[in-house]
Amino acid sequence: MAVSTVRPASHQFARFIFERIESLWSEAVVEPEYRQAMRAALAPAKSSPSSRPVGFNGLPLIALPAWSCEAVGGNWQQAELVAAAWGLLYSAAHLLDAVEDSQADAGLQPTPSQGATINVATGLISSATLALNALEDSEARSETAREVRGRFHGAVLTMCGGQHSDLTRLEPTLEQCWQVAEAKSGAFFALACWAGARLACSDATQTDLFGQFGQNLGTVIQIRDDLSGLTPVAGEPSDLSSAGSWTLPAAYAMSVGSDDERDQLRRLLQAAPSDATALAEARRRMIECGAVLYLTVEVERRRRQAEAALTAASQSGRARDELLALLREVCTVRNA
Repeated sequence: MAVSTVRPASHQFARFIFERIESLWSEAVVEPEYRQAMRAALAPAKSSPSSRPVGFNGLPLIALPAWSCEAVGGNWQQAELVAAAWGLLYSAAHLLDAVEDSQADAGLQPTPSQGATINVATGLISSATLALNALEDSEARSETAREVRGRFHGAVLTMCGGQHSDLTRLEPTLEQCWQVAEAKSGAFFALACWAGARLACSDATQTDLFGQFGQNLGTVIQIRDDLSGLTPVAGEPSDLSSAGSWTLPAAYAMSVGSDDERDQLRRLLQAAPSDATALAEARRRMIECGAVLYLTVEVERRRRQAEAALTAASQSGRARDELLALLREVCTVRNA
């Protein structure tokens, strides 16, 4: 692909990334039916900057590494492979998350359909490794490529640790819920922004600031995901209606309620998966105790931290403006 200094629009960038992934699959001689299954997993029909999964259908999130690279004076094309690897891993994580959430409700043995989903996710993870292994071919220095690959593997382990805590702690404290949010979402978005900047910049202070921007952005996305359980959308599942562990609103309500209020809310949450009345009452109690206000304040605090980090680390220009615009969009919390 010819080098261009003109960055395409988000949907065009996503197309470039998808073409690069297709070339990796061609070189690896991936079986056509399996290739189509992975392709379908990368192009969900519906998504938004704060929803899951992140797909390759023109979403701004997939361009995070490219915008970060450009914001420190690099060329967006330097970040194509990193963006591909990051998007592949994020899509794989969401496939696995869906299976794990379903198994938490229905038992540990995956269904044939879930087994196929796990297999597709495994292929996406291997595809991400292929993309990272090709970094030197895209003119990245060997030292930079090794550092980026190491940071990717470390971030995946952090995510998996957070997911393990989420799956095994059914009644986490508020502090534990924050630790999970930082590990599952914050660390992975920190990776996207840090890695994009690192491809064009060797100043650790500057690249760490990009990591701080991504950490706060990703944590806000997790907060919004947890808040969505209090403001349900028709046709979309709610975390409160599953048998999984508590999310941030529930943990907050448990941290401020009296013993009697905690006991009542616990019973409501246990009944919520099969009782719509209990689900509605649990939502009402969490909203009335101030969970939405508390999390809205946290969103604003993290928005300011992210904005300050990005302003300190990057050059003024289109890329920084796009990152700030995405941050503002993600931080717009829908009132419950």
